[in-house]
Amino acid sequence: MTLAPHSRIWWLGLLVALGALGWSFASDFTAPWTDQLDGNGACWSQSAHNTLAAGLVSTAGVPSAFYFGTPPIPPDGFYTHHPPLLSLMLTAMFALFGEAEWVARLLPVVFSFLGVVLLWLLVKDCTNARAAAFAVIAFAALPMELRYGRMVNFEPVNLVWMLGALLALRHWEKTGEGGWWWVFLTVAVLAVWTAWLGYLFVLVVSFHPRLSVRRRGWLFVAMAVSLATFALQIRLVRPDAWHDLFAAMNHRMAHGASSISWRDWSARIGSLLLAHIQAALWLLGLTGAVIVRRSSRESPLRWLGGSAACFFVMSALYIVLFRNASSIHDYASFYFTVPVAMMAAVALDALCHWCGTRSALVRVGSVAGVLALLGFLVCAGERQTMLLRRPFLILTDENPEPPDLIPELGHAMRTWFGQDVAVICNLLPSYGPQLPYYARHELLPAVFTADEWVEVIADPENTPVGGAIWLGDPRAEQIVAKLPPGPQERLTIRGIPFCFWRPAEEENTVSAH
Repeated sequence: MTLAPHSRIWWLGLLVALGALGWSFASDFTAPWTDQLDGNGACWSQSAHNTLAAGLVSTAGVPSAFYFGTPPIPPDGFYTHHPPLLSLMLTAMFALFGEAEWVARLLPVVFSFLGVVLLWLLVKDCTNARAAAFAVIAFAALPMELRYGRMVNFEPVNLVWMLGALLALRHWEKTGEGGWWWVFLTVAVLAVWTAWLGYLFVLVVSFHPRLSVRRRGWLFVAMAVSLATFALQIRLVRPDAWHDLFAAMNHRMAHGASSISWRDWSARIGSLLLAHIQAALWLLGLTGAVIVRRSSRESPLRWLGGSAACFFVMSALYIVLFRNASSIHDYASFYFTVPVAMMAAVALDALCHWCGTRSALVRVGSVAGVLALLGFLVCAGERQTMLLRRPFLILTDENPEPPDLIPELGHAMRTWFGQDVAVICNLLPSYGPQLPYYARHELLPAVFTADEWVEVIADPENTPVGGAIWLGDPRAEQIVAKLPPGPQERLTIRGIPFCFWRPAEEENTVSAH
């Protein structure tokens, strides 16, 4: 029994990787936005909903991920901190298939599958089918990919653009055909229009030794034009867009009083990297990097090593330069998955090559050992992914809540309150975007005492307002007793009691959404 590096059987590795991702992703494909990471899905779904409702012309394609009211969207309702391609892609999907959670989840899932295929092709082109199989199975075993590869956010989409760009660059270098260069440039532009890391990616790739000064110039021109177009785009809908963008970037780069210390940042990033990427794969990746470093300069391994270095440097620059952002978002280190998977594959392929020169018993043992290791990593990765899941809570931080509470409460609020009504709640201070998404209402910051409710209701900036009171809070009845005159309704959602209220003067203007 041998592990022939070019045997067609290694195509099975690609199928195994796709199957592992599909098995993991299928568990919540049609589920509502109730997990902690689903805040991204709710935000970008809301942005797509707003673009469809308000129109592409009036929004200029600018996202409005945190505006939950009705059109027209006010200037401060536009989210000018990120490039717009993700929101526009989701808008197109909603227009084609309808607005639903499974439609939104389909976008990252499809791109995750495409990312696996592109990774397989790139590694195979630089090494062999065996190493490619090891790479995609290792990639599919990473909790970072299993958890965030399904997340409606930039990472799965931009990974495809980046891998596609590198594969096109590889073919251009091998064949010299100009068509591959234009494919590379086009996909690179898609990357910068998807997320800011696209700019870091293009910047790092621009140091490729085969790129002439003229071709580097094309890259820089493409980035400059994209950046200028984005700046003009957001200025069309929000006069203070540039100031808002710079303020957000300063915060994420830890410039200001709310900066995380380097010590806390180091502890946070270290724990995240170990929780989301298995230690065994880190060690295999380091071993593979050493093997690549010792290979000859003419070896295709060097090209694969350069690709891995591109992702590693880009990721390292991002988490260091944007210290606050990388400490807040667990998925900020997502792109480390690629170099780890690539270099782990190199290490396993080298092990198989060494075993292939030994006795039949050693060859058989190597087959069993490698397959057992990969199987263990896949199972361990899936188990760790399940442990990383956290249901989003809106009542208390301590007790579990019914999984359908958020969507059902939101739908009830959407039906009961009139349009353009801001709703006061006595829920947890940070109830995220999930509940506002289902409610289609702005939810005012949570308040908990009767006096605070009276003060918020009386604030002229908050009118018109309504209230959704969770009656399980000990202070809830005092709040209800001090509410101004107006209709009330007590209802139970998933066994949990609530009271809805709106002012008397709003009664005749209420219309269900």
